[in-house]
Amino acid sequence: MTSQERLNELLAKAARKYRALNADLQTFAIAEIDRTRLELIDMLNEYADKDGTIAKARLNSLLRDLEAIEKAVRKNGMAALEEVVRKSAEAGTLAGETALVGALGESVAMGVAFNRLNAEVFRYVVNRFGEDGLVLSDRVWNLAGDQRDALNRVIRSGIIRGESVNQLIAQVRRVYDNETWKIRRLVVTEGNTAYRVATAYRAQRSDVVRGLRIHRGRANRPEHRCTQLELADKHGLGAGIYLPSDTEIYNPHANCTSYLTYELIEEVR
Repeated sequence: MTSQERLNELLAKAARKYRALNADLQTFAIAEIDRTRLELIDMLNEYADKDGTIAKARLNSLLRDLEAIEKAVRKNGMAALEEVVRKSAEAGTLAGETALVGALGESVAMGVAFNRLNAEVFRYVVNRFGEDGLVLSDRVWNLAGDQRDALNRVIRSGIIRGESVNQLIAQVRRVYDNETWKIRRLVVTEGNTAYRVATAYRAQRSDVVRGLRIHRGRANRPEHRCTQLELADKHGLGAGIYLPSDTEIYNPHANCTSYLTYELIEEVR
């Protein structure tokens, strides 16, 4: 097995391992945001009369108090997503380093501290503008706003119909459950972006890496940008091979699970 083949194998294995980590991070982020559900349930119970319903006269006051829940979702959501980015950056940096050393030996080990590189990745991912023109905090705010709007609708409708607090709580649970796909999508997008950026930033600090090869995401659909990038030959280096500074491979599209491998210079292949 050549050094290039060994490197490909190690990075592909690392990418599979990261998919499992990202699944864990999705569960973590959902749980962090879901903590606000208990606060809202407590609030509904505080507003309830002795008959277990909430008076229509108190509706506007209750809806105003939902602002506190929205703020908590923003706070918890941002803290969770920042942790997702940090963990993903660490995984990408370690994967790149471990694969290079495993394929070529200790002589190619990185000379700068991992924490500095991870901090650069974190700053890039948190502050990057996506195709939607938003940064990470904007996306979390949108998530919190969408959730509040959905809660407003079910609580307003339920109180007007005279539903019990228990019925309202059941509908609140459904709102939280229905919103989980947005959290999962955000974690997949931001986590995989951080992982790819870390892979690329490690390559920029290597004397033996000439390019990065992109491997399409698990969906494997021709209209997806990652598939198109895998088939294109931008620099005449071969289909799917890009420079570590080519930012279009950092986040091909939302919810993208593509990953990157290193293409070595001829001397060490």
